[in-house]
Amino acid sequence: MDKDEIMDKAKDLVSGGNIDDAKSFIEDHKDDLGDYYDQAKDLLGGGASGIMDKLGGLFGANNDN
Repeated sequence: MDKDEIMDKAKDLVSGGNIDDAKSFIEDHKDDLGDYYDQAKDLLGGGASGIMDKLGGLFGANNDN
């Protein structure tokens, strides 16, 4: 499973209201996420507010290049 698939699954869990499941899923796949693990963990640790937008920013179009 690549990092995009992992984050898609995490987004699905979050959108279904399963924040704790998303946290566990990300923890289970921390080695696969590499550098994105800390960012994903921090976003989920901050609560549900804006998580979907923030996760989309990690793996979607990024204009900061």
